Amino acid sequence: MTALKLPYFIHGSQIGCLLIHGFTSTPAELRLIGEGLNRAGYTTNGILLAGHGTKPEDLLNVTYTDWIESAQQGINELKKNCKKIVVIGHSMGGLLALQMAARNKINGVVTIAAAIKPTNRKANFAWFFKYFKTYTTSSGKKWPPEQQQYLLHYPYFPVASVAQLQRLAAHTRGILPQITTDILIVQTKDDQTVRPESAEIIARKVSSKRKECLWLEEGTHSVPVVPPYNEQIITRIDEFIKNM
Repeated sequence: MTALKLPYFIHGSQIGCLLIHGFTSTPAELRLIGEGLNRAGYTTNGILLAGHGTKPEDLLNVTYTDWIESAQQGINELKKNCKKIVVIGHSMGGLLALQMAARNKINGVVTIAAAIKPTNRKANFAWFFKYFKTYTTSSGKKWPPEQQQYLLHYPYFPVASVAQLQRLAAHTRGILPQITTDILIVQTKDDQTVRPESAEIIARKVSSKRKECLWLEEGTHSVPVVPPYNEQIITRIDEFIKNM
């Protein structure tokens, strides 16, 4: 495992940020966001979800509840050092961040391109396709080396895991009204992986009194590694936390 794939915990203030990566990815995906928030003074904990960061076969028997447990362990670790906790998640990690907000008393939640609705509608039928095809390949674009080093997704992954992702999305949609904590919803309008209307669904259904949305005209789904948009996200999260 390369160093960037590893989970990290960087001490700062007693305000802690839990960073949750996306499907088939690693903590590297949100490393730039985590480092930026640490420079702003916060403790940051970038976790590695169950079945990730090793080999695709390790995802075969992992369920969405295992991913929820991974996120919960991250919160439990932060509670040992921090008085306030903000959960930040990208894509599938955004779903898990919402799960944590519904299950824990936290101070804020930030979703970045939360995978409420995929652009690829075939994903909704993964529960059926898994009986005929064990693995599918990633169709991710190639990035410049300075960005690609943070995008360490599996080159292929189990179709059954896509079904688990969709189960997580469906369950998360159902628990949105239970969320009352402050929320910042980040979404790019040119996202080709998650339908941008996902952000509108979250904003409409959560019960939070304080709801903020950051709409970016461009930046793609992998916006956490794309400058200058990721710097804009860091600044906005910092402002969001300071006003909690």
